[in-house]
Amino acid sequence: MKFILILSVLLFAGCASTSMEEYALYLEAQKSISRDNAMLEASRILALVEMTKSNDPGTRATGIMLLQQLQQNTKPIKIDPPTKGLFGL
Repeated sequence: MKFILILSVLLFAGCASTSMEEYALYLEAQKSISRDNAMLEASRILALVEMTKSNDPGTRATGIMLLQQLQQNTKPIKIDPPTKGLFGL
């Protein structure tokens, strides 16, 4: 009986520790993706702003159009959180 009790405690403790480590990695990945996405968007916007400063009216119009599309089509990048382990822990 003691063996089953000890085994179940170790099983639950093992699942909880792994889950927390996976969740910490998940949070770090989300932060990294968010930071990288912000840098990408900032670079893209700066490039399009430079296009709008062009002397060529076609390039200027294209830059303005792309800036408008960029505002309408923003979707956050998201990864799925870690799945729960054995017994829902």
